[in-house]
Amino acid sequence: MGACYSRELCTSSDPDEKQARGENTNFRILRFWGSVGPILLHYKWESLLARGDETDRQTRHGRLHARYAPEARQIIENFGGLFIKAGQAWSTKPEITPKEYIAELRKLQSEVPPVCWQPIRESLERDLGAPVEKIFDSIEQQPLGSASIGQAHRVVWRGQHAVVKVQYPGVRDVIKADLKSIEMLCRITNPEALTILKGVFEQFESELDYTQEHRTLGMFARAINSSPEFAGQVVVPAPIESLCKGNVIGMEFLPGPKLEYALRERLEALGMSGQYTNVKDMLMQQQHIDSESDEPGGGADGQTSKSPAVAGSLLQRIGRLAVGAVGVDSVLCAMRLASEARLRCRCPRRGRAPPTRDLHAMLRTVLRVHGYQIFVCGMFNCDPHPGNILLLPDGRIGLIDFGLCATVTPAERTLLAKLFIACADSPPHGVSIEADARVAKAVRKIGVRTESSGNQVLSLFPRLAFCKIRPEWLDRTHIKNIMEADKIVDIPVYLVMVARCAGLLRGLCLGLQENICIAEAWKPYAEQWLREHGDED
Repeated sequence: MGACYSRELCTSSDPDEKQARGENTNFRILRFWGSVGPILLHYKWESLLARGDETDRQTRHGRLHARYAPEARQIIENFGGLFIKAGQAWSTKPEITPKEYIAELRKLQSEVPPVCWQPIRESLERDLGAPVEKIFDSIEQQPLGSASIGQAHRVVWRGQHAVVKVQYPGVRDVIKADLKSIEMLCRITNPEALTILKGVFEQFESELDYTQEHRTLGMFARAINSSPEFAGQVVVPAPIESLCKGNVIGMEFLPGPKLEYALRERLEALGMSGQYTNVKDMLMQQQHIDSESDEPGGGADGQTSKSPAVAGSLLQRIGRLAVGAVGVDSVLCAMRLASEARLRCRCPRRGRAPPTRDLHAMLRTVLRVHGYQIFVCGMFNCDPHPGNILLLPDGRIGLIDFGLCATVTPAERTLLAKLFIACADSPPHGVSIEADARVAKAVRKIGVRTESSGNQVLSLFPRLAFCKIRPEWLDRTHIKNIMEADKIVDIPVYLVMVARCAGLLRGLCLGLQENICIAEAWKPYAEQWLREHGDED
């Protein structure tokens, strides 16, 4: 949640608190339209000046795109929260979002500042029914972490170290106001974007339900902590029932640094993390195969050759040449050796994170446990970014934050199992017509639809999501031409969420310079599911 959310939610309660929040949200709506209204009017004016000439209108709008895209990103960052989520979603849809806006929206970061202590204290006391001094032996006012709709604080409760996750007071009203603003903006400018926003809105609704998250946390703690495969390797904090009330979730405290710190250390050794505020954003953005600008003279923001953006673009081009010559795995191996060599020169900093070889083994475990979640638990965490994974002192991996999860029915698990096996057992896209047909058949059964229902896109799409990165994927024109020739028109929501989970997990491995196939990692669980539940068509 952006700085603006923190500022507007950082208020004291009073007898008219609800009315005060209403005034805040109404003012927020007015501020939003005060920011975007002049931009919309300028677009309308230029359309009128074109006098029905479509070519002239597109030319005029192209100039406005270049002018207002940076300003639009700034507006989104100022309002934060739901606007950032929507902007990130739009950045992945070139069919409805102008390229100038895509270039800017991909710069959006998810890092958020915390809300001040007083409203958090009031929420705790209201939901738990007593002053914090009587509930806890002690509580740290500085949060362990802050996210879109709440933040977590470390406490001591009855002599036990614990964590309380507190939803921001008034956040529902603020989100409701933002929903109205964004929906109206889409209806005015681009009704096609409403379908994208539906998924974003549903995600926020799910994250706001702390009662469901409490149940989900308990289910994962029981299923994973007692699993013979993961006991002693992976731990999920068990909820503390007495501290789970209203908009508060209490749970066990797991000691240890976040995986994000270990990855950042290694990425800094390669000089790759300076332009990102957090590792999650970097891991997601580095997988955009069409993120760089084709415009001459530099990046989409028109920076000079000395800028980080253009320097990164140059490195990408050099990287493509190397990948084309020796392959993705060889290039990543060289990068891995280089980063480890540089880290060995930083002896005073070592000890904060495990050696790279141990991290690789840990990430393999993280990959497996998410396959276990899908096929054994029937529910999985859609947001396994490095800030939600802890490296415990005893060598175990801690999994936290289950606010964004999705369920998969038995029938859906059967379809996913067949898709992962088909992807894992098939050669790369385009090598075998028969293999491509098998993958296309599997994804077609899941419910993915394209305009012409041809095999080429249907067999490429799941490989982009679940297989190793191929050298030809780094050519944006190659992939774009294939995907635009037969556009995807329908994807089931559960497959989108599985692909999101897979993308973050693959990003974690890329952060350690390892090219992995998610389908291969999850294949054993897929095969076990089919053995136990049948694989009839």
